[in-house]
Amino acid sequence: MNYKNIRSFLLVWIAAGVVSCHGDLDIMQDNKPSVSNMWKTSIQVENSTYGIYSAMRDNFVQDQVNVLTWGELRVGEYMWRNSRTETIWLADLRSVVQNTMSSTTNAVSWSKLYTAIDQANAVLKYAPAVAMTDTKRSWAIGQASFARAYLYFWAVRLWGDVPLNLNPIESVAQPEAYPIRAPKASVYAQIGTDIDRAVENAGSLGTDKYLATADAINMLKAEYALWMYAVQKGGDDYLTIAEEALAAVGVKAGDNRLLTDYAKIFDGYGSNNKNSTEVVFALYNSRDENKTGGFSTYFAFSDGAIDPNAQATVPTNTTVQYLDYGDEYLELLHKSQTENNDSRVRTNLGEGPYGRENRAVVTWPNKFIGNADSSPMIRDCDILYYRYALAVMLDAELKYYRRDYAGALASLNIIAKRAYGKENFYTSATQGDVLKALCNEYLLEFPCEGVVWWALIRLDRIWEYNADLKARKDAANILLWPISKSARDKNSNLAQTEGWY
Repeated sequence: MNYKNIRSFLLVWIAAGVVSCHGDLDIMQDNKPSVSNMWKTSIQVENSTYGIYSAMRDNFVQDQVNVLTWGELRVGEYMWRNSRTETIWLADLRSVVQNTMSSTTNAVSWSKLYTAIDQANAVLKYAPAVAMTDTKRSWAIGQASFARAYLYFWAVRLWGDVPLNLNPIESVAQPEAYPIRAPKASVYAQIGTDIDRAVENAGSLGTDKYLATADAINMLKAEYALWMYAVQKGGDDYLTIAEEALAAVGVKAGDNRLLTDYAKIFDGYGSNNKNSTEVVFALYNSRDENKTGGFSTYFAFSDGAIDPNAQATVPTNTTVQYLDYGDEYLELLHKSQTENNDSRVRTNLGEGPYGRENRAVVTWPNKFIGNADSSPMIRDCDILYYRYALAVMLDAELKYYRRDYAGALASLNIIAKRAYGKENFYTSATQGDVLKALCNEYLLEFPCEGVVWWALIRLDRIWEYNADLKARKDAANILLWPISKSARDKNSNLAQTEGWY
């Protein structure tokens, strides 16, 4: 189904009011239709299933809640700093980069994440009983199971113990309306159950990358399994689970489903990106629906900071550039380009003498910037969540954990060949060199994609890149987030994350 059809379904879904809750897990919609008037037909189930992904998108296109703030800014000042040109920090971004967040930091909000979870809960509750074909029922259950697992995987990694709502909120009398934080072990167990159910229904899901596909489910399964092994210390069985999932995606030494040109993954706006053979899971971003937004605005400049002759070269909008690469990370990019001819750098780094004053050099991440053909820039690039390169990197990581260092190099060299144009770029199969190569390739391949933070935690190397975190390594829950003041004000059952305020 193409996106125009999906959008028409979403409009029907929105008009019908098929949203179970909104706000911070404790607010009922006054005009929400009663259950007796809903969930009667196959089309209602189908519309509501598309609605899960609309709600997911609403979460991740927020200016300060997105894959960058949730998955990468906390790498810290090694990777990020304020603008070199405009010398301005946005206070909330600085608090995330410097790991000084509090309950009032905008990025710690989970409200819209739980709205999407609640929509998935509704589909999973009612789809089994509605008269519809087995194939369509399997499609709805598979989509909702993947989405709920994916959303809870974000939540539990960010906050640890989190509310584990498995039923849609339809009454303020339900415990789900004012939930407590469930132990993270219970949340991880539920994620595993939902992934298994999604896998069981994967044959009905189709190939639309704006929704779950079999490959997207197995990417999630592999990432989840490696997290459970490396961070949650779940044991070697999780390595077997990851291996099975990556094999299902088709990852094996010598296989190469990567695009030849790295830049083409991110080329184009709107629906162009999802057509890439490398993209596994994406969410549509459209100016037509006022769904433009997210982190790309941090890297755009004000017109006043850029030389008029360079307006078509540099991403601009009507505010200021708030965020730039850190000095050490910028050095890594330059070194990779000059010493190894890294073809990715021209996409991951925009740079040049384009400043208004004396043609000063300005820098920005030249990825997901949106349509910069005119000023202000239109922030309408699709958001990419999974692509095949991550599957290859997860395979290298899996082999590293198994001490198969030669096998890890074989997978790393798939990534390296595209980047450096050289066969067998990595040759040293010692543990230390393979670990260093894993960290470098995550940093060079995935900036601005919400991947790097989680990879460095799995590899237990975040401490080597973030001196502030290393100094506070023994502090309670230092890698987690505080719960927002708004959520706790509305729900007194929520205890604050220990170590935060």
